[in-house]
Amino acid sequence: MVERRSPKPEVGGSIPSAPAKKRKLMRNPLRFLQEVKQEAFKITWPTKKDTVTGSLMVFGLATLAAVFFLLLDQILRFLLNLVLTLNF
Repeated sequence: MVERRSPKPEVGGSIPSAPAKKRKLMRNPLRFLQEVKQEAFKITWPTKKDTVTGSLMVFGLATLAAVFFLLLDQILRFLLNLVLTLNF
């Protein structure tokens, strides 16, 4: 039997022969806040144009879906009424 290892040796826990490593507890809250601040500066926010475009697309597709389901509902209601009014 061939033993399979993770492509990242520092990542454990995927197989029983490599148990997961325990994480170190963060003891210094100031260091934690500094790291959070560093990560926050890496965020790239969408531009106003991207936000407006995305919002319009969501609104348009939601409207299109609403109209589609309204028409489908009306067609099915008509067919169901037609079937229920048939007398044999």
